[in-house]
Amino acid sequence: MRHLFALSAILLMAVSLTCADKMSWTPCDAGLTEFSPSSVVLTPDPPVIGSPATFVISGDIGNELPGGSVDMTVSFSGLPIYSSTSDLCTKTTCPVPAGPIAITIVQVLPPIAPPGDYGLQVVARGPDGSELACVNVAFSLVLPSAVSGAAGSHGAVGRKQRMGSRQVA
Repeated sequence: MRHLFALSAILLMAVSLTCADKMSWTPCDAGLTEFSPSSVVLTPDPPVIGSPATFVISGDIGNELPGGSVDMTVSFSGLPIYSSTSDLCTKTTCPVPAGPIAITIVQVLPPIAPPGDYGLQVVARGPDGSELACVNVAFSLVLPSAVSGAAGSHGAVGRKQRMGSRQVA
């Protein structure tokens, strides 16, 4: 009887680790900027400690943009733990014409990162420093062993979440 209980507890833990929460996102400045986000894709979802994670933020921009910067802040359990600023033109093609745009951020996740709930805030700025876009992404970071048995179900596949009915490729 004890062995059955212990086996059940182990199976429940394994299922909870492999079924980590999926990524979710929200614009943090909806309607206040030039950029209207329509989707965020995270690959893989959930991201795995020690491996690269790719975030693709898609949407529409109202006016042509010659360049700018992308500020990224990562938080763990609500506390900021990492931030960086990079050239917008390394994340998308510049100059950025008015219309559909995709900003790609690839981040190698450190092998010492603890598993758990993370947040990512991405703020795109124009050449003059004005805010063009802001997106908050919530995701769970998992151990490699948590997805090795579930790789066929969702370990290597990105998950797209749309806002509204229009999808930008």
